[in-house]
Amino acid sequence: MGYLTFFINRVALETQTAMDSYNSEDHAGTSYLPFIGFMLFLAGIVVIIVGLATYLTAKHNFNIFFDARDVRMTYDEQIMPDDEKARLNNEKLAKDKKKGKIIIIIGVVLVIASFVVL
Repeated sequence: MGYLTFFINRVALETQTAMDSYNSEDHAGTSYLPFIGFMLFLAGIVVIIVGLATYLTAKHNFNIFFDARDVRMTYDEQIMPDDEKARLNNEKLAKDKKKGKIIIIIGVVLVIASFVVL
């Protein structure tokens, strides 16, 4: 643990001596890290929104663009009992919920990474 605090203090001292924070005009435009950090943050927020939409759609079983005329049913699906259709639908919704949670976690990791980069 002592080595880690030594390393953090060493990095902090090097950045303080290397850059004068009060004279930001000297260093304007010399680093691309703030841009990368902002883009990671933006991508993270977008991914979180997509993950939330996926999760909530699966949880509440929304069908925003559903039209019964677009559904193509095979003969096997037509003669399939209703409880079997419901089971298959519930399995798909469970997979979509899991996929939504994973996408949300990826978005949170991107947002955290943006703060690390900055």
